[in-house]
Amino acid sequence: MLAIGVCMVAGIDLESKLGLQTQTAFTQIGGFLLPAFLFIRVFGRKSVTHFSLNQPKTLHFILTILLAIAALGAVAYAGELNLKLLEGRGGFITTLKEREDQLAEIMMIMLDMKSIGSLLVTTLLVGLLPGICEEFLFRGALQSQLAKAFKNIHLAIWATAIIFSAIHIQFFGFVPRMLLGALFGYVLIYTGSIWMPILAHFINNSVGVLGYYLAQNTDLISQEQVESTEVSWFIALGSAAIVFAVILIMKKSSNWPERRLEYMKFPYPKETFIDQFENDSPS
Repeated sequence: MLAIGVCMVAGIDLESKLGLQTQTAFTQIGGFLLPAFLFIRVFGRKSVTHFSLNQPKTLHFILTILLAIAALGAVAYAGELNLKLLEGRGGFITTLKEREDQLAEIMMIMLDMKSIGSLLVTTLLVGLLPGICEEFLFRGALQSQLAKAFKNIHLAIWATAIIFSAIHIQFFGFVPRMLLGALFGYVLIYTGSIWMPILAHFINNSVGVLGYYLAQNTDLISQEQVESTEVSWFIALGSAAIVFAVILIMKKSSNWPERRLEYMKFPYPKETFIDQFENDSPS
């Protein structure tokens, strides 16, 4: 609503590229980042283990980059399976497909890039901003709370990944987005730094942005190739094997066993807004 108000005051067409960029920025910051920081304002930084704002090891930084790139094949293959599972079905599925096609058309307006400047702006809005805002909310706040509630880190990671995928309301890409969410979750706990899932998220989104830019401005790749999710099974298998191996190396080189108890334990801040509300309420 704030984005729409800003656009109206500034005389910006809501369906124009600038209008969509404005709405995207407000949605990411207001819809994801702000709730995460409101949560720690109410419950304290300990409630989210200080968001794991730790400096990552150099090894984990390198492994995260390798992981994000290696995962592209397996994620694309999962996307193809997701499409085959839902395509051709009628009823509610057809309605979902029509809605997602409309969203894709809107996204293509934002992905229209004719200069390096437009590439940088789009990378910021589609790559970096979602990486920061969504990771602080889902891996930073939500996953930590589910881990404390379930007392099971794997269940917390996958539950967070399912919510992360579902909230995008794009079910023709539900499975690959869920897998990415789970991957980001494991990266967080094994590196101990929120900056690493942010980096992986940024790389995943930015590869697509770069692909569209190259398709529009060079002969290196076509838009059909960028949008295609067709990957041979052996490439997907190789991709998954590399991802699994990198995760194992991360786990072996992590200090997760030492951090596990702190991460899974509910803190009890001295005073919160809820405490104040209860104290001020008549008995």
